[in-house]
Amino acid sequence: MKTRKLSRKNLIYTDRSGTTVFVNYSESSQILEVKYRNENRVYHYYKVEPDIWEAFKKEIASGGSSGVFVNTVVKPFYMGIEVTGVLDKTGFPKK
Repeated sequence: MKTRKLSRKNLIYTDRSGTTVFVNYSESSQILEVKYRNENRVYHYYKVEPDIWEAFKKEIASGGSSGVFVNTVVKPFYMGIEVTGVLDKTGFPKK
């Protein structure tokens, strides 16, 4: 899987989460990007369908946990690759 910089248009900062810093999504490449708080690492999860992203947004809007969602809906079913080594100083993948 090739790592690519994702647009920030879908970026959601998860300030209330003890698990994640932000979650981002690219519909065109179906990549879900998650930055984890404690590990300070960023992962890309591949082939994540748009309905999963929509469910995530609803979960966050209703006060749900981004960490629980990622750990129960994303991680068990989608391949994730750490992309931390290719990040710029703001924590986003370099161009």
